[in-house]
Amino acid sequence: MNEFNGVADTMLIPMAARIYASKHFPEYFYDKTALSLEAKIPAGTFERIWKSSSEYTMLASVARYYNFDEMIKAFAAKHQKCNIINLGAGLETAAFRLAEVDVPFYEIDLPEVIELRKNILKSKENETLIGADIFTLEWANGIDLSLPSLLIVSGVFQYFREEKVLTFLSAIKQRFPKGELIFDATNSIGIKYANKYVQKNGNTSAQMYF
Repeated sequence: MNEFNGVADTMLIPMAARIYASKHFPEYFYDKTALSLEAKIPAGTFERIWKSSSEYTMLASVARYYNFDEMIKAFAAKHQKCNIINLGAGLETAAFRLAEVDVPFYEIDLPEVIELRKNILKSKENETLIGADIFTLEWANGIDLSLPSLLIVSGVFQYFREEKVLTFLSAIKQRFPKGELIFDATNSIGIKYANKYVQKNGNTSAQMYF
């Protein structure tokens, strides 16, 4: 497995949470694909994360995926022909969890992250992987913008300053006239604890702001 510095490293923490919940609380959240990927990550990686995390931390992370999954299902049911666009996809496995949602899924992330994803996670037929900086919007060139699009930004905006996030949202509004965007955010107290948690897991270069 390639090693990444900075923000890209943080994709392993949410995967650890999905695996933890799938093992301990499958009636609430179950991710078969995440479980299958555990053996492909260097030994000890998830054990280290779990050891430094509370059960609350793991379930709080998974609650985000649970809610986003429900929003994806509702959007697809409403529009039927639509796009699901995952910005900062990392090793997200929603397309596998939501097998009943038979619409195009676009997974967008930095080129090195997409290469890692290709190496350890087989794509579904309705998935398109695009290696790009999400803030450039060049990734949108290959997407049918005439269709309603649900853009998901999970665990991404926290790492960027407010001005950059607002500029990006304005550009998305112009580019996706039929788009809806959902994202997660953390209050100032939560950010303080979240930064300590990420640093505790060995990532000292991914600072959260938002």
